[in-house]
Amino acid sequence: MDEHLAGLLGLDLNDARTSAAASDTDAVMMLVETLVRHRKACRITQKQVAQAMETTQSAVSDFERLGGDPRLSTIMRYARAVGMAVATKAHVVDDPELSTPSWEPLAHSAEPVPVARGQRGAA
Repeated sequence: MDEHLAGLLGLDLNDARTSAAASDTDAVMMLVETLVRHRKACRITQKQVAQAMETTQSAVSDFERLGGDPRLSTIMRYARAVGMAVATKAHVVDDPELSTPSWEPLAHSAEPVPVARGQRGAA
């Protein structure tokens, strides 16, 4: 999180808990942004994603807007609707090997991915 923004919000990024929460928020925003970039690169419309997720286009639009706090299940359903998957794992915070998000390299794939259509289990 930007220090100036944190100051305007009255957040102390020197506080370990606040800093960790801000880092978690940044990671979720980066993940959503990566999924949306992938959707656009594959020329998948919000309407197609909505159909795969069995929801509305406006709900997909709301999800894609940064600043929300989407549920993990929603992130995973969206990822599947755009032909991706989100890997999750819990680890000890101090493990240096897991300091970079494991999903980031997937976002740079140039291969188009087929859209799962109308299958709730797939989204």
